[in-house]
Amino acid sequence: MIFRWTAPDTLAGRVVLVLLAGLLVFHLGSLWLHQIGTEAVLGTTREGQLAERLAAAKRAVAALPPDERDRTAHALSSASLDVHWSEISAVRLMDETSPRVEALRARLIELVPELAVGGLRLGFADEGGGPPGGAASRHLLVGALQFKDGTWLNFGAALLGPAVPEHAILLSTTAMGMGILLVGLFVVRGINRPLDRLAEAADGIGKAGRDAEASPLPDTGPREVRRAAQAFNRMQARIDRLITDRTQALAAVSHDLRTPIARLRLRAGFVDDPEAQRAMDADLDEMEAMIGATLAYLRGDTEREERRSADLAAMLETLCDAVVDAGLRAEYAGPGQARLLCRPVALKRAFANLIDNAVKYGGAARVTLEDAPGAVTVRIEDDGPGIPEAAMAVVFEPFRRLEASRNRGTGGSGLGLTIARQVVEAHGGTVALANRPGGGLTATVRLPIPPPSV
Repeated sequence: MIFRWTAPDTLAGRVVLVLLAGLLVFHLGSLWLHQIGTEAVLGTTREGQLAERLAAAKRAVAALPPDERDRTAHALSSASLDVHWSEISAVRLMDETSPRVEALRARLIELVPELAVGGLRLGFADEGGGPPGGAASRHLLVGALQFKDGTWLNFGAALLGPAVPEHAILLSTTAMGMGILLVGLFVVRGINRPLDRLAEAADGIGKAGRDAEASPLPDTGPREVRRAAQAFNRMQARIDRLITDRTQALAAVSHDLRTPIARLRLRAGFVDDPEAQRAMDADLDEMEAMIGATLAYLRGDTEREERRSADLAAMLETLCDAVVDAGLRAEYAGPGQARLLCRPVALKRAFANLIDNAVKYGGAARVTLEDAPGAVTVRIEDDGPGIPEAAMAVVFEPFRRLEASRNRGTGGSGLGLTIARQVVEAHGGTVALANRPGGGLTATVRLPIPPPSV
């Protein structure tokens, strides 16, 4: 049977696993640093013992006649310190040039200052057959102490590795802790990636319309994340079903309403009073306009008009010409052509609503188009009373009309600005309203120009 390791199924279990792994690595690293520190302390202790034994051996041998010195030196030798007397030094001068040798000499003299009297030579001998000064000879110390008569007390001693400074241990511990922190952050980030995808999907609902069917979130990761993704997918499906059902129901109601409206219009034709007949026709026209606007607003979520290249300048000129043909005032200023990848029917409806608002409530519409790299900007100005600053944010709400200027007498349904914003935002653009300093209102539409496909 092959054992297969699997991560804990819960988010809490995986976080605990990461913490335990980090603590384990930190513990092993601490043990390693402790061993290094212990060896450093032992090395320092051995250096002190070596300095004291050399000083004692030098004093003992110096007090004897020459013919007894070598025998006594051998008697003072041990497994860790070999001492013998000779008339010449066993350490060459060239062996004293190593920085490590100089540091060790200074350390021994610092521990026992009398070792500096007469001179102290140090070097490293070849312990394993390698070249002098090589890696194999770093722990066998040889040296010589000079007496007043010019003879030498030669010695050889085994030393531990070089001491590790305290600041080096501190830096090593810090670096190890930082490494564990970075690894922990990386692992926890991987655990939380499904939550980030869930947040992005929730934030993206309704931002870009219904250009394509929303893809369900993958239900992977810990159990809590899987449950959240599954609940989100169910919620998204319910929202889609609710929108579809609502649109279909209102479309059916609209279809049913058109029949009695047509009958009423037919009956209005038999009314003898011309004034009453015109009033009834106006009311029926308003009802039909409200139904059409409501359906246009509701269909904004489900329409599948394909994007294609269209001339925005020609579209705006056509809308202005239609206003002029109706006996109202509208003018266009801008380039003769401005190509844009868009949904022309929906975008034309949005600009028609904005221009219609400017004409109805401002008496005229001045349309300006600016075609700049990366985006096109359309400004629609009027000479009306404007909108109170406090109401700027609410005029885009469905069926919202301002009593001072947006009343039923103008024939508005309260959906013109709502539909315009819905269409523009579906194209990735923005709509902003601002009062003009000299009076009137300016509607600014900014549409990004998509980069050409490769």
